[in-house]
Amino acid sequence: MKTNNCITLKDVSIGYNNDPILSNINFSVKPGEYVVLFGPNGSGKTTLFKTILRIIPPLRGSIVYDNDKSPGFGYVPQRQYLDEIYPFTVEEVVLMGTFGQLRSFCPIPKASRALGERCLKDVGMLKTKSMLFAELSGGQKQRVLIARALTTKPTVLLLDEPITGVDITARKTITNLITSLHKKHQLTIIMVTHELHHIPEFVNKIIHIHDRKLLLTTREKIISASGIDEIIHYRHI
Repeated sequence: MKTNNCITLKDVSIGYNNDPILSNINFSVKPGEYVVLFGPNGSGKTTLFKTILRIIPPLRGSIVYDNDKSPGFGYVPQRQYLDEIYPFTVEEVVLMGTFGQLRSFCPIPKASRALGERCLKDVGMLKTKSMLFAELSGGQKQRVLIARALTTKPTVLLLDEPITGVDITARKTITNLITSLHKKHQLTIIMVTHELHHIPEFVNKIIHIHDRKLLLTTREKIISASGIDEIIHYRHI
């Protein structure tokens, strides 16, 4: 069914082993939106991400995609680790994003390598393609992982705490990068964070998890609230 939304959640409950973390989730994301999922650690943000991505099924309810077809997702997980015992180069890490498009046991085609280079260029990391991933700084690693997500040719880019654990300069670089990719590729962005100052100032759609409820609010309302409990008076999704 054709809609104006690329993702719609209807009466969704999420969790594990039939034990819900969050229930009665109802919200939608329009193509090209920049949405921030904001809330404290352990509130269910990552579980919600994985449910949207169909990594885990919803306990109840349904997730509807535009034209009943799952959009092209690019996913940058939280605290992504690669076993640094293995000497992966930056190029090899980025090309991992193309593996789902290749036949088993086939060599990586030139087109995939060219795509990897374009994605590295997009994140400003092309000059590092021959370096070992393990030798990069935290901010550089994050940009490489974003490049890896871009090789899936996504229409929706999901980033789970993309600037947590990096220095202030790297945070600014990554935030500006995500904003640039959003505009350049007309990507739909869904970003998770638990820190208010990580939310770009222009973002005006924030889905806030508070007290096991999802609330639609804005950065300005969060800042102006005299106490976090006042947010419960904002419009429920």
